[in-house]
Amino acid sequence: MAESSRSIVDISGLTEYIRLIFNLVIARLHMISILFSLFLFILSVAVIMIGSDWITDSSIHLARRLGTSNLAFGLVIISVLLSLPEVIIAVSAILKGHPSLGFGSAIGSVIVNIGLIVGVSALIRPLKVPRIMVTRDMIYMTVVSIVVVAMALEDRFLSRTEGFVFFILFIPYVINVYEQERNLTQQEKEQKAEKMAETLERYGDIRAHHMPQYGLPHFVGGFILLLIGAEIFIRVLLDLTLSLGMPELLIGITLGALGPSIPNLAAALGAARKGVEELVISETIGANIFTLLITIGIIAMLSPLPIDEVTALITAPSLLAITFILLFAMLNGKVTRTHAILLLLVYVGTIMAEFMFRQSGIPNLIGL
Repeated sequence: MAESSRSIVDISGLTEYIRLIFNLVIARLHMISILFSLFLFILSVAVIMIGSDWITDSSIHLARRLGTSNLAFGLVIISVLLSLPEVIIAVSAILKGHPSLGFGSAIGSVIVNIGLIVGVSALIRPLKVPRIMVTRDMIYMTVVSIVVVAMALEDRFLSRTEGFVFFILFIPYVINVYEQERNLTQQEKEQKAEKMAETLERYGDIRAHHMPQYGLPHFVGGFILLLIGAEIFIRVLLDLTLSLGMPELLIGITLGALGPSIPNLAAALGAARKGVEELVISETIGANIFTLLITIGIIAMLSPLPIDEVTALITAPSLLAITFILLFAMLNGKVTRTHAILLLLVYVGTIMAEFMFRQSGIPNLIGL
């Protein structure tokens, strides 16, 4: 009887030991999976960065030509090129049946552009703002932000009709740019054209000893690299949602928005350090207008989606707050280090709130 009891205890202990080893192996494999996903995340960002470099490099000559003949069209082209990674990632996410991931990446990139990119750049060197950039671009971006948020929150749903309206609202911006630039002298147009080319060079010249690559083959090659990078990037984000157990919208707003913005952040920091701070503001505003109207418009038209409570109570107010801080700063003619700290605080606070509320839920945290 004693031997039988001892055998049962031995078997029970052995079973517990095997279970412990099994759990340790599973935990180790889980950690390896997360580390591999992070490696692929870095790889995908690098591929996206190289693809963006090739596209912007190959467009420098075009920018100079358009700047002297059709400046407005050239300015719009720059906004499109700099927002291309976000558009490709959003469309790729939708085609894979994950519109929330694409929407999170798009709306998050607007917050990253203002809070992180402008904030860090202004912290390095205060950013002077030309008056025309306020009256023509920033005020329009502020109005667009209000319109997008209001239409999204009205019935907590982004419909195809609203997506089409966003798309159409980009046309007045192009017309406004055209009207503003039409009366410039030829010398002023040439100066603006050189600034456009400098913008593309700045956003392409991220890597050390970088030699610009011109021509259609490099443009096509860059676009293909963007597609490959976006494909890897989306798959990594989906893997992380499963591995970390996080909502797709949270992953999109945080990692999905930050990844494609890393090349823009590097270029903006370089521009701020070298005293061409106007590029930081102008391209941020242009890219945000394009993202809010075109990228989110495409998302809504391809895959209408509901607006959840956290987006309504955290993400949307944060977007408006960070936009108005930048507006008030620009109305004073300069984004100072004080403004930079405010922008960074709102950005960090938004990310913290996103993690907190999307994981635990707003009703649970406030006791409702």
